[in-house]
Amino acid sequence: MIKVNAKERKEKKEKKNVNKKILESKRIIKEEKEKIRIEKRNIRNKKRIKYKNTKVYKFFNKFFRNDKDTYSFSELFVVTLVSLVIGAFACLSVCTIFTGGRNYFKLSKDLGKFFDVYETLTDNYYDTIDKEKIVEDAIDGMVSSVGDVYTSYADTEATEEFNELVSGTYEGIGCTIQMQEAGLKVIEVFDDSPSKKAGMVADDIILKVDDIEVNSDTNVEELSNYIKTEADDNITMIVSRNEEEITLKLKRDKVETPVVGSQIYDVNDKKIGYIGIEIFSSVADKQFKNKLLDLEEEGISGLVIDVRGNNGGYLSTVGEIASLLLPKGKIIYQVEKDDEREITRDKTGTKREYPIAVLVNGNSASASEILAAAIEESYSKGFVVGTKTYGKGTVQQVKQLNDGSMIKYTVENWLSPLGNWIDKNGVEPTNVLEFDATTYYNDPIAENDNQLQEALKLVSE
Repeated sequence: MIKVNAKERKEKKEKKNVNKKILESKRIIKEEKEKIRIEKRNIRNKKRIKYKNTKVYKFFNKFFRNDKDTYSFSELFVVTLVSLVIGAFACLSVCTIFTGGRNYFKLSKDLGKFFDVYETLTDNYYDTIDKEKIVEDAIDGMVSSVGDVYTSYADTEATEEFNELVSGTYEGIGCTIQMQEAGLKVIEVFDDSPSKKAGMVADDIILKVDDIEVNSDTNVEELSNYIKTEADDNITMIVSRNEEEITLKLKRDKVETPVVGSQIYDVNDKKIGYIGIEIFSSVADKQFKNKLLDLEEEGISGLVIDVRGNNGGYLSTVGEIASLLLPKGKIIYQVEKDDEREITRDKTGTKREYPIAVLVNGNSASASEILAAAIEESYSKGFVVGTKTYGKGTVQQVKQLNDGSMIKYTVENWLSPLGNWIDKNGVEPTNVLEFDATTYYNDPIAENDNQLQEALKLVSE
């Protein structure tokens, strides 16, 4: 018991000493903070005193004194000048904000002749003038004068079609239709679309859309536009299926256009995956990845990617697709502008090790050529099968104009992983093979597609 009490006293004494040190530390910190506060106040006072000794302070202090009733000419002149400078700066800032930074003084000088001609014609021409057409044609001529076929102007209607195509989404019901002898036939119903949810199936014959009777004289394009833009969000359709009339209730919604298709071929006792890409839209990379993973779950040992007839799309989309295939660090493509090059490499940890063949033809362009070149030059088990590609080695950007129209203009060149510029030359396939159109179109089945069969053979060996 005695030893325990002695130990407790010792611990209490140590604890007391610790608390004392903590209190002392807090006191020191508080004193230091107070010193810092005083020092900052002294610095501010010194700056204030220093400023009061300047000519600017003395002038304005003298000018704005409450006890002063009159001012000299020089004082008024200086203050007026300063006010004008401040006002001009404020006005310029506001103009910059509202004009997006444009220099309208320079533009007025550059376009003075255009404005003069426009005003002369619209004010003095003896007959009626379509002002909108004058401006449209002038813009078209301006863009065409660059001399680059890929730099172009598109009006509002063409811009809407372009945006729908490359975005991969649109407002609608999600099906494709075609006028045939039997009537307006449903060719395809998109997955997870309003049509699919309403119970529509391929081969349905559309008889009525809301109050519109559908027959052989129906303009399919006008009907499609009605469904997309004019009809209410809730649409009623009557379709014929197996000689039975069925009423479908559809709700128009945002639909993702399927641009990637896939299937499996059995070749040499191996499962070979096939993926066709119609366009490198903003949703194509996601669709490609989903299809690829589905194929790999089936145990494929090779892959054929078909971009025949695919004239391109987004650079970022083809970059994402190539990143799924190439080993990390491999070059996907290069871009060149003002004699400077920027290299884009695969930065992902995903890669494939099975053989891959890309099917191409003379209508495979731009992003399709980037993918073909990447597989040919950066993938150790890569093949390119078919005929020489189109040869588009430039990259464009799009600017949407205020009225909904747009201009598309070239900003840089792209080069293959090995630094080849394929513009007007195209990508040369590793396995050149002309398409046997006669045989295929007499019986359009996979077995009669000689280019596909060659690609399947290469990746199954």
